[in-house]
Amino acid sequence: MENSPETHRSEPGRATSRRSSTFRDRGPRSWSPLQPGSSYDRDEDRYWLEREITLLESALQEHGEMRRGELGELLGCKYWGPGRFARALRAAVDQGRVKHPGFGRYGPTTKDVS
Repeated sequence: MENSPETHRSEPGRATSRRSSTFRDRGPRSWSPLQPGSSYDRDEDRYWLEREITLLESALQEHGEMRRGELGELLGCKYWGPGRFARALRAAVDQGRVKHPGFGRYGPTTKDVS
């Protein structure tokens, strides 16, 4: 009865695991159908940034100078993802496609048609 399968004690008074020592590890404790980690595509990022800047330009051309919050609400920026609206707005100003006349205000650039 020393090594019988019903007895799970290697020493008197000490219990051991029912698994054998040769049991293999199962790997991660959770499972996800998505790729592990994130994948970043520079071309796709440029495409979406260009699209967002174009949306900003169009909205400002149509509605004129606006506060940042009004512009964001008009374009539904809360659905864009974290930081995307601010990044697009900053890039548009840096590229000269949107003007920043004052604190929290943005407007269309004036196109000189001479």
